[in-house]
Amino acid sequence: DVTYNRQGLIYFICINYNIMPDDVKNKILDLCIRAGGEYRTALFEVITTNKSVTAVSIEHYMSPETLYRILRRFYDLFDIEFLSR
Repeated sequence: DVTYNRQGLIYFICINYNIMPDDVKNKILDLCIRAGGEYRTALFEVITTNKSVTAVSIEHYMSPETLYRILRRFYDLFDIEFLSR
């Protein structure tokens, strides 16, 4: 239940991963591991690049539904642990 505006903030933080401070990068990586598990690489790719969920899921041999579910978990965790301090 992450609001639209918070989703936008999370998106822009993640898509700008390369210019974020190290503490933000570490938090993103930690959340990818926790939310994505064995699919953490696919999750990291979809949140830090302009590749679509469909393209990334094909590259990583997973269903788009699985990647969307993991992405939703990532956004929830990010919102709770990073934005709701």
